[in-house]
Amino acid sequence: MGVIPQGLTKPFVSVVTADPSPSKFWSVMHWAYHVPTEQRFLIDHYRGKMGANDFLDWYSTSGTFGGLLEDWWQRSVKQKVPITHVIVEQNAAQRFLMQYEHVRNWQRLRGVRLVGHNTTSNKTDAQYGVQALLPQAYRFGRVRLPTGDNQSRGRSMALVNEVTKWPETSTEDCVMAQWFFEFNLRNLVNAATRPAQPPRFQHRHMTAAEIAKLSPGRTA
Repeated sequence: MGVIPQGLTKPFVSVVTADPSPSKFWSVMHWAYHVPTEQRFLIDHYRGKMGANDFLDWYSTSGTFGGLLEDWWQRSVKQKVPITHVIVEQNAAQRFLMQYEHVRNWQRLRGVRLVGHNTTSNKTDAQYGVQALLPQAYRFGRVRLPTGDNQSRGRSMALVNEVTKWPETSTEDCVMAQWFFEFNLRNLVNAATRPAQPPRFQHRHMTAAEIAKLSPGRTA
């Protein structure tokens, strides 16, 4: 895990999704979406117990960020597919993340936008719910999961097991983490493919004194 496919040409979307839990497993995924082919690549998947500081932390003694999210961001930049968005369940985002100043600073310095996802009102939606979006991606072979070693296969199978059996599963953190990605994908693609806007210039009339300074030989 952690290897971004070679030749992933622009435009693409690189995003982390997280379904946190204060008492159960977190599921944190790094997805890369190749816009021309509509292929989804699961770059990495962490599933286990962790605290908010394990996800993202600030070490005041060294003046550096740490945690899983910082590690993944650094890796994505080195591999030239920088993470641009982090999608987290809305209530968890407010409770675990956005209350901390170092999280807000990390977003600003890394150029990453943290998006809160409303799970409760959307999970069973007929058009945008879990069973509406996830089967489409798998049915047409648009999901690529890592299976190169035992660790990769285990983490991929945790997702496959939930996707193929949901909602008749004892856990759903993996399904939720992928659904957050699928639900927000259209907006992410629009942001990635939107033409760059030209810079805006503000115009104002110069005062007589300002004109005089520019033309010292002339009087206003």
